[in-house]
Amino acid sequence: MQNKMMVVSDADITSRCRSRVKPGEYMLLPRANRVEHKLPHFVGVEAQVLTTPQISAQFVEHELLVQPNGGSAKPRSEELEQFFFVLEGEIDFELEGKIYKMVEGGFCWLPPRQTYQFLNKGESLSRVAWVRRAYKKVDGIPVPGPIIANEKDVSAEPVDTYMEQHLTPYEDLAFDMGINLQVFDPGVYFSFVESHVMEHGLYMLYGRGVYWLNGDYMEVQKDDYIYMAPWCPQFFYATGWDKSAYLLYKDVNRDYTEDL
Repeated sequence: MQNKMMVVSDADITSRCRSRVKPGEYMLLPRANRVEHKLPHFVGVEAQVLTTPQISAQFVEHELLVQPNGGSAKPRSEELEQFFFVLEGEIDFELEGKIYKMVEGGFCWLPPRQTYQFLNKGESLSRVAWVRRAYKKVDGIPVPGPIIANEKDVSAEPVDTYMEQHLTPYEDLAFDMGINLQVFDPGVYFSFVESHVMEHGLYMLYGRGVYWLNGDYMEVQKDDYIYMAPWCPQFFYATGWDKSAYLLYKDVNRDYTEDL
C-alpha cells in the first residue's frame, strides 16, 4: 500500500496558528502556539517563554506551569526585580521566613536580591505569570520593600473608559515596574489610539476583544499574550457578552537616559 503525502494548505495553517510577530512593533502569542521548556533550579515546572530580549524587550516574562509538589528547587535570589501573578491554582510562597498561600489572583512584587522560594502543595496544576527586569535605581530614592497581596484586595479606579487596578503603586517614583489589571465592560474601548515610549507585556485573563496594533486588527481571547514595543500605536475594543480583563506590564517613572 502506497503512503499518501498529506497536503496542508495555507488556510489549514492559518486556522491552526493565530500567532503574529512583527519585530520592532508587536507580537501576538496565543496559548495554542506556545512551547514548554525546562528552567534550571526548578522541579516539576515547565515554562512557556513569552517575552525576552531576543525580541528587543527590556524585560523577560514567562508563564510557569507548576505541577503538584513542583516549585523552586532551593531558595532563589537574583539581581532583578520580579513580579509573580497566580493565573490558576495556588502556590505556597515563602518570603523572609513567612509562608503565604497565594491563590488565583495572588501576586508578589520583589526588589532585587530578595530571597524567596515557592511550592505547589495543591492537587492540580498551577499557572503563574512571572516578570523580571533590571531595576533602575535613582539616587535619593530608596528601593521599596516587597509587596504580596491579592488583586481582590486592590481597589479599581476609572481610567479613560475602563477600570484599572494598580497592583504595583507606580505613582510612587520608587517603582519603575508598573503592573495593572485593566477591566472592560462589553463594548468598551479606548478613547484614543495610544503611542508611547513604554513597552508592554499583556496577558488576557478573561473575555475577548479586538486589538489594533500599528494598523493590524487581531481578535484576542483568554490566555492570549501580546508584546508591544515602544511607540507601537495601540487600541483595544472589548467584544462578547461578558467583561474582559488583562494583566499589563509597563516600564514607568524613569527618564530613559541610563544608556546614554
